[in-house]
Amino acid sequence: MNTINRLLAAVATVAIFIAGYLAFMAPVHVAPPATDRLIQMVELNQIASFAHVDARTIDVMDTTGRHFRMEFTAACPGLSDATMFSLVTENYRDLDKFTGIVLDGRVCTFKDFSPINPSPAR
Repeated sequence: MNTINRLLAAVATVAIFIAGYLAFMAPVHVAPPATDRLIQMVELNQIASFAHVDARTIDVMDTTGRHFRMEFTAACPGLSDATMFSLVTENYRDLDKFTGIVLDGRVCTFKDFSPINPSPAR
């Protein structure tokens, strides 16, 4: 009986190590690297509203009424249903240089983030 218990303990230990290894090796979503032109000067005050354009683009309006377009390097899952997002930086020293957004735990990096002229109301 003692031998069976030791064998079961050994099998359980090996199973735990294998599970830990497999969990560590699981693929992790990594956002595409930001290019140099993404880190640009854009005077964006507090965001007042934003509107979904397509899977890779949103238009943003700040509290002063200026409009901006955020285009992403790839389709951003959940963008069409988003009610909020967080702006992110690559580095804690670049708190004023946003390189993307976090949406539902995923990072979507900017392809372009620039001021635009608002389209006329219909």
